[in-house]
Order: sequence, then C-alpha cells, then structure tokens
Amino acid sequence: MIRILGDEPPEPYDQPRGTCPVCGSDQVTHHPLGGPDPRLAEEDPPWVQWQGCLLVFSDRTCEDCGAWWNVESDEDEEE
Repeated sequence: MIRILGDEPPEPYDQPRGTCPVCGSDQVTHHPLGGPDPRLAEEDPPWVQWQGCLLVFSDRTCEDCGAWWNVESDEDEEE
C-alpha cells in the first residue's frame, strides 16, 4: 500500500450536540455539509445526518419543537 503524506483520515465528528435555542431541548440533530469519511473506524453519533454538498435548510434542527437554525450565523450575530 502506498501512503501519500496528508492522506490521513480526518478526525471523527466531535461537535457537542447542544441545546435548542427556542425550547431548550437537548434533542438536536446536526446536518453538516459533505458526507462521512469511509476511512474512519468509528461511526458518527446517530444525531448527525450528513447532507452531501447542498445544505437545504439549516445545520441544526430540534426533534422536539421543530425549530431549525444555523450555528455559524447565530455565532456571527452574537459578536
């Protein structure tokens, strides 16, 4: 097997699940862009749903109240 420098598998998804900014529930689903890397030995948490190349709605949704939001835009507003 030939190994190319920089061809290391990425780190597993490690963002904290967080809470809903609307209802405070901890039943938050993450919708990151892209897809899971097949080179990773461990699976992503069940509350991570990869969206491929196109983010349709938001990067977070609440399973309890149905709210949806984008973490990056919420962080920009706080600054």
